[in-house]
Amino acid sequence: MQDLRLRRYHDLEGAIFRPEAGWLIPATYGPVDAEVRAVRSRAGMIDWSDRAKIRLTGSERVTFLDGIVTADMKILTPGGSAYALLLNEKSRVLGDLRVYAFADSLVLDIEASQKDTVMAILEKARVSDDVEFHDLGACGHIEVHGPASGDLTTSVLPVDARGLPQDAFLTFAVDKHHEGHVGRVRGLGEVGYAIWSPGSSLGEVWDALSRRDVTPIGRDSFEVLRIEAGTPRVGMEMGQDTLALEVAPDYALSFTKGCYVGQEVVARGTYVGQVRRKLFGLRVDADVPPVHGDKVSKGTREIGKVTSGTWSPTTGWVIAIALLRLEEVSAKDTLSIDRGGWDLRAQIHPLPFIRGSS
Repeated sequence: MQDLRLRRYHDLEGAIFRPEAGWLIPATYGPVDAEVRAVRSRAGMIDWSDRAKIRLTGSERVTFLDGIVTADMKILTPGGSAYALLLNEKSRVLGDLRVYAFADSLVLDIEASQKDTVMAILEKARVSDDVEFHDLGACGHIEVHGPASGDLTTSVLPVDARGLPQDAFLTFAVDKHHEGHVGRVRGLGEVGYAIWSPGSSLGEVWDALSRRDVTPIGRDSFEVLRIEAGTPRVGMEMGQDTLALEVAPDYALSFTKGCYVGQEVVARGTYVGQVRRKLFGLRVDADVPPVHGDKVSKGTREIGKVTSGTWSPTTGWVIAIALLRLEEVSAKDTLSIDRGGWDLRAQIHPLPFIRGSS
């Protein structure tokens, strides 16, 4: 197992670690409820330095990537980024990533557990294209989320991040030897910023945020916050058993860019209307949350499955996201969830559950 380069800071904060995708990552630093409330009321910071960064160079890097991902790479200019999915020919979700555009390259930001899968897709797609892949190795990556995140992020960096539009980023000097980038990101329902730097641990940035009482949050809290925001995740809501139009956030799909892998099915579903399932929020009348794969029924008919569930400190409810058949669902329905033999009652609730500062 690999340790994050900020391990000593996490130890000082009392982190409890767990293995994930070959890394020991902070699961929590204390009560999950407190970490969630810190993000919703002020700001929290999370270490994502296990994420992979792959640089694409070459004269055909844009057209190459544009033919593989769901976002439009042709309109991405230096200083801009985009969240995108990778699909197969049937429009089923294989993975996701964020793309950062520079004057001479594109940098892919990939979840650690997806790195091998994404790289295999890229290698298979590269035939005679003038494009090269470069693994940037260890990169510090800190995200700050919450209503005060703009002021707090700006206070520890030599650039003002507060005016950044969604998905835009700025470049700054971390020190004499390392360059850093700060970008506006989404995902938890709050204003959010990603700070990352190839070769640097960003330890001074983490320490400076800590001295400003920014609460460190673990992956358990991040998952609760994600579910409250109704944000789908690969491996939970999205996967090879789901079509892009069933589960993808709107900002992940371009409907005007032209051809890419899976585009024909996306177009047909959009203009002909063949999407039969969608993600719904559920407010669950129970003390124990349902888990991924639990069956959802209406009367005697199974109508879908839970993709994610949690106790929500912000709402005070048990909540869940579920992939359900559209023709079977109405707002007034009382549904049942099979949680290992226990029958949990649930009602449809609009997504997101929380509308925060974003």
